[in-house]
Amino acid sequence: MRPAAPRAARRRRGFTLVEVLIALTLLSLLMLVLTGALRSMGEVEERVDQRIAAADDHRAAVQLLGDVLGLVSARRFPLQNAGGPAEAPFFEAAADSLSWIGVMPARFGIGGRHYLHLGLEQGRLVLRYAPWTGAPGFAAWGQAQAQVLAAPVQTLSLRYLDPATGQWSDAWPPPGVAFNALPATLLPEAVQIQVTGPEPAWPPLVATVAATRASDPSIMAGSFGAAKR
Repeated sequence: MRPAAPRAARRRRGFTLVEVLIALTLLSLLMLVLTGALRSMGEVEERVDQRIAAADDHRAAVQLLGDVLGLVSARRFPLQNAGGPAEAPFFEAAADSLSWIGVMPARFGIGGRHYLHLGLEQGRLVLRYAPWTGAPGFAAWGQAQAQVLAAPVQTLSLRYLDPATGQWSDAWPPPGVAFNALPATLLPEAVQIQVTGPEPAWPPLVATVAATRASDPSIMAGSFGAAKR
């Protein structure tokens, strides 16, 4: 007859304190790895969302700028400057800002002809617009409505294409070019817009400048019975 097993041997053996500590340590390391992976996935998703939003903003800005520069009023107003033309459109073009009269898309307010201004304001690319009143110019841009096109923006560079020479200039009219050598509309053929700062980076945008049909002198001169506005 076999002797009875000792009471301690019959008792079920449990985990030692060292084994429990090792298991807790491994579990903590696993949780840290999982937390880091989830955080990385969240950051990647956030960056993807930001890039998608930036791409949507860029596409909307490009479309809007193409629309407002594609319908520029070439209606001429009397000028007081000596040595220049007696009349010219409201088109104040510089290397870092542009003001003009154009047609605002109907999705912005009531649409129609507006005074428009493109420039930088506190690190943002802003298009300001105010309804056209018939006055030859506009300067109260701080009171005009604003549409932010991009932010943050560090610099804005504008260049203007002379159709006669095919050259780009930082100002319009180009320095040294006689007014009688300019197009009949006295407007450039295109505007190149380049901004630095947005992420992802914007490629240079070239928007064709087209005079509204009713204000284009070349169309008026060649049209029989054309009505002036």
